[in-house]
Amino acid sequence: MRHAAAQATHPTAPTVSPAHALRRRALAQATVGIGGWAALGATGLGTTPAWAQRMPAPSAPATPITWPAADPVLAARHQRAFAGMAARIDAQLADVQSVVAVQRGHLAFEYYRRPGVAADSLQDTQSVTKSVLALLFGCALADGAVRGTNELVAPRLPDMLRISDEPRLRQLRFEHLLTMTAGWAGDQTAQRDRDDDLRQIVRRPFVAAPGARFAYDNGTANLLALALARAVGRPLADYARDRLFAPLGINRFDWRRGAQGHALGALGLWLPTRAMARLGELVQAEGRWAGRALLPADYVRRATERRNAGGAPLFAAYGYLWWVASTAAPRGASGRTAMANGYGGQWIYVYPPLQLVVAATSRRTPESMARGQAATLIRSDILNAVRRSGA
Repeated sequence: MRHAAAQATHPTAPTVSPAHALRRRALAQATVGIGGWAALGATGLGTTPAWAQRMPAPSAPATPITWPAADPVLAARHQRAFAGMAARIDAQLADVQSVVAVQRGHLAFEYYRRPGVAADSLQDTQSVTKSVLALLFGCALADGAVRGTNELVAPRLPDMLRISDEPRLRQLRFEHLLTMTAGWAGDQTAQRDRDDDLRQIVRRPFVAAPGARFAYDNGTANLLALALARAVGRPLADYARDRLFAPLGINRFDWRRGAQGHALGALGLWLPTRAMARLGELVQAEGRWAGRALLPADYVRRATERRNAGGAPLFAAYGYLWWVASTAAPRGASGRTAMANGYGGQWIYVYPPLQLVVAATSRRTPESMARGQAATLIRSDILNAVRRSGA
């Protein structure tokens, strides 16, 4: 996601020329890897505003997420697969800040850049927030707080229709928000004083009918967050804590709010890297955890299947706020690859053919975004190493 700075306090992001935009697209297409996804963060060129970069205030120590020990055979294969991986990251992938790889329900590899990053460090996930928002919609669906993805949005936020008489607002369904097909032009900037302001979101001009075309748009995700909070009748962070995070053992997080006091949907969620991996495991398990269905399996399948062709900035297909790719898989294994991606190289990568989940965080800079080191690590190092080891 590209971030313009907050109004009146920081300069705006530089304008990207048409020629530069073409070069960026060519680079993205040239670096397409496993399943056709680009080795770039879901972001454009720009700087992250200071309000998004501040670390959350320290909270009470949390119980760390753990996994059961692997059997000796699998443990030996993991050791073989990841031999020398930490040294390579240290020496050659300076943008990468943390990595957690979980295979077959066991912690296979873990890395934190020292000094400064630890297992309990909260990481700014950037647009990974969008994919977690999609999971929360599934929780609300299971709870009966929303009736389905085809439900109209306006009855949940009737102020929309008082703010604007644009007829296309009446046509908006949750399906359009989840698939980034609301009809607004794509906007990948973030400005704290407007991002959770309903007036600013809905007064933007439509460029297409709802459902007609994909456009990666922060405003659409922020509108979904507002509507979902209204549907569940609680602040979104509270609902996430009780309904999603606590059952998964995630008891340390921070969810930034906009100037109006609402949790953002486009960005703002801070999590430990292990928590990111645990969320990937939930997706891999199609919403079931510890014998309990946290969200409907059919919804998770739809969320991580191609709903439309997608496009910029990742140039991959799109599901429900998850990037998706078809992947060759052995008989009986799922061929879906699901990806949550954020500015600079924040990833949750779910690869069912190997029963593998990888979470990675990176520096949040334009340079880190352009280099795509975390994506290269996942695609060229981790997946290939696990395949060769037979794990």
